[in-house]
Amino acid sequence: MDVGFIGLGAMGRPMARNLAAAGHEVLAWNRSPIEAPEGVTLVESPGAVGDRTAVAFVMVSAADAVEEVVFGENGWAGGAKPGSVLIQSSTIGPEAAESIGERLAAAGFHFLDAPVSGSVKPAENAQLTILGGGDQDLFDRYASLFDAIAKRTVVFGPVGSGSVAKLGVNGFLVSVIAAASESLSWVQERDPDLDITTFASVIERISPLAAARAESIAGKAPAGGFSLQQAAKDMELVGAAFGTGVVEAVRALTRSGLDMGFGDLDVSCLGTVVRNRDRG
Repeated sequence: MDVGFIGLGAMGRPMARNLAAAGHEVLAWNRSPIEAPEGVTLVESPGAVGDRTAVAFVMVSAADAVEEVVFGENGWAGGAKPGSVLIQSSTIGPEAAESIGERLAAAGFHFLDAPVSGSVKPAENAQLTILGGGDQDLFDRYASLFDAIAKRTVVFGPVGSGSVAKLGVNGFLVSVIAAASESLSWVQERDPDLDITTFASVIERISPLAAARAESIAGKAPAGGFSLQQAAKDMELVGAAFGTGVVEAVRALTRSGLDMGFGDLDVSCLGTVVRNRDRG
């Protein structure tokens, strides 16, 4: 089927490519000029995406960016026909998802709250998890689209439920990395000769997530992946939603990492943030 895609960043680009690889005709728009992913046709505006497709994904940086590409000048809603479906996959929080959904419903459109769990590599391998909120019948109708980008789709309830689950997942994820960063930093300081690969094999049963990133937490984090910039943005949403002692401490750690200039690095750079902090 024809499907639109708005936002071809680190996550959106492989998602759009996988939709095309699955046989869908993908019409996409990105804010900045880019080369089209394989099988994807670029169009001139989000409104053109709405005009030429009956269903479209949005994968942009934040709630204000979603508002702009959906309701702004030449936005999706201005071009889309009544009854069109917008699938919102950015991390924006439940309040924003509910507000956007209500505005679209009032204008005669359908809306699915469908943020994704997984970073760039799972996106490239079509191994994301869709955290859904909205009409189950619509999720079923567009199952072939979700199957093209994800290994699993879970619908939690009405619009907003998917974004609730997303904040819960990311709050947990970043907090695990932060805790692993402090533990590994102490282990390295106490025993500099300890083999991190062996240590990772020991903690894999407890936390595969921490084990997979143990070497980059203990050493130098790569660029890309689930970036610290993304993690910090998500932790601001998490903190506003249910911030307590643990969440506030993790949020402060991500802010420190941004202040150190690590925003473009994978979130495993929190290990370096902890070591720099402790040396200071």
